[in-house]
Amino acid sequence: MRLINVSSLQIEEFYGTDIPPYAILSHTWEATEASFQQWTKRVTRIRKFKHLGFEKIYAACKRARGNGLGYVWADTVCIDKTSSAELSEAINSMYAWYENAQVCYVYLSDVRIPSRESSLDVLTLFRRSRWFTRGWTLQELLAPSNIVFYTREWVQMGTKQALAVLIREITGIDEGCLRGTRRVTVCSVAQRMSWASRRVTTREEDVTYSLLGIFGISMPLLYGEGSQNAFRRLQEEIIKVSDDQSILAFNTDSSDNTLLAHHPSDFASQGGVRPSFAPKLTPPFTMSNAGLSLTTPLIYTMSPYWVLAVLNCVELHWAQEDVRARSITCLPLLGRDKKFMRARAPVTLISLGVDLVGNQGTLRSKHSDSTPEVGGNDSDSNTALAESISSIAKTTPLEIQDLTTRKDTDILVTYFSRIYPLYGTEMDEAMKGFEVIDVGPSMKIPDRGFMIAFPRGMGSYRYLDSFPKGDLYPNISFFMPSATPPTSTREKMEENRGNVTRGLLVYSHEMAGRFKPGFLEEIEIVGIYLALDSSTGNWTCRILDLERRISGPDLEHKWIVKGDEMVLYKPEEWPHYDQQRNMVVAARTRFETAKGHPCKEAIMVEIVFDLKELLKERDLEG
Repeated sequence: MRLINVSSLQIEEFYGTDIPPYAILSHTWEATEASFQQWTKRVTRIRKFKHLGFEKIYAACKRARGNGLGYVWADTVCIDKTSSAELSEAINSMYAWYENAQVCYVYLSDVRIPSRESSLDVLTLFRRSRWFTRGWTLQELLAPSNIVFYTREWVQMGTKQALAVLIREITGIDEGCLRGTRRVTVCSVAQRMSWASRRVTTREEDVTYSLLGIFGISMPLLYGEGSQNAFRRLQEEIIKVSDDQSILAFNTDSSDNTLLAHHPSDFASQGGVRPSFAPKLTPPFTMSNAGLSLTTPLIYTMSPYWVLAVLNCVELHWAQEDVRARSITCLPLLGRDKKFMRARAPVTLISLGVDLVGNQGTLRSKHSDSTPEVGGNDSDSNTALAESISSIAKTTPLEIQDLTTRKDTDILVTYFSRIYPLYGTEMDEAMKGFEVIDVGPSMKIPDRGFMIAFPRGMGSYRYLDSFPKGDLYPNISFFMPSATPPTSTREKMEENRGNVTRGLLVYSHEMAGRFKPGFLEEIEIVGIYLALDSSTGNWTCRILDLERRISGPDLEHKWIVKGDEMVLYKPEEWPHYDQQRNMVVAARTRFETAKGHPCKEAIMVEIVFDLKELLKERDLEG
């Protein structure tokens, strides 16, 4: 390591434990920077004393002498950039050099003390400083524990700790990391990538190379390989040493690579992602020439080609200074037989809410003794549905926030070119299904719909029926109910008149198929009632006890339910969670679809058929 002697201004070289205490300079490069070759020539140093590139190094040496330090490190003159081997060694060591410095002087050449006539104050100029936009200065901000900021005139502005709140607002960096109360290494990979997402470098590969120290990675520098190749190599190296699956929590739609991200900007919106710290070890995941081998819980859908992989990271949602909600990050995958590729539609990532503020607690509904019928070949299907569906009156206990299974599945996540030949036309149908909904010439894409998911699989249950039938798209697991209440009901709804659409999904125990029609009324049949109110933006989900009867020459189905229909139209009676016996339905997560298909916004409906087993799992976790 080369250091400048602040008394003689000569460059001296040190190794290992012989390195003396030193100050370090952080700055942005200007057009006239000093070089190693120039600084080692005394005549050149004297002649260019007033050049900004030399002047700031002289000033840093003066500050170091005042702080009782004998040496200063500056990247412009302490690295011989004509040697590629030395440059590679320096870049791989630079984070440690900044971290070990006694003090870091951050020189902001574009922040001047404003004149009295100026309408700008110094903090506004501080916010706008180019120093916060450069790639290399990110590690220079994170690594040193003691940072002092200076204006162009070398007027002290404050320390990193004193300006931590302002710097957090500018950069998005965790305040604890700025104050030194939280180690950078405990932050998730996605969070650290988000800090670099809007930073730029002169050479495209340096976007990656400037991150090596932040992730504790050492790798060869290959200038000319291009930014995407460099960033791919960095991610592969991170995967070798880290079990943090948030490295997969990036926006696939903005990436040219469906397996790994192509630039830190793909993580721009992932600043809230944190490690989950689940009470179990994360199984290893590895990269090979076949793709990414991953072991993780899966959330299934109605489609045989679409699943959600649950990553071992969570996203925190903030309101002012408080965490208002926590959600697990789910990775949509397309494929089959445990071989998948990342999906680009309808969404590239889903944050599934598991800890929400404002838990609905105990929910109460009213009883009704009416037994209307629904389904079959009723000429007015909307009226039939509206006059038949209502909830069963029961008291629901406190919500279970996390419904996902703890059972891991071994899967391979690979590239489109590997998955498509395996399934051909089957994959075509599944992938195009997001955009083939025929809404007719006079209609438009629905604003909202429901995405149906089974966080613990379907177990011994199977899908039986839906109503209205044409509103379910099983190949993509979306349900866009269009049935509306009859006129008599709408007249009682006042403000909600005509704005409610609703539908019914019917499931039965798999043993139902073993019985003859005459015994079907003895089989457990349940309905999932889903409704949307376009006027308020609210929605609801309910579990209904159903009884099936068969009548007519074509054995049409009629579903019998009990309950008070009007409770479904009262906003205060529209829960996003329902729990009956061994079942749970929750609709607490909504997200915008990537391209507005099959609807502009989706509400994820989680259906659980084995509540008792879920509670046993949670009890074992303590």
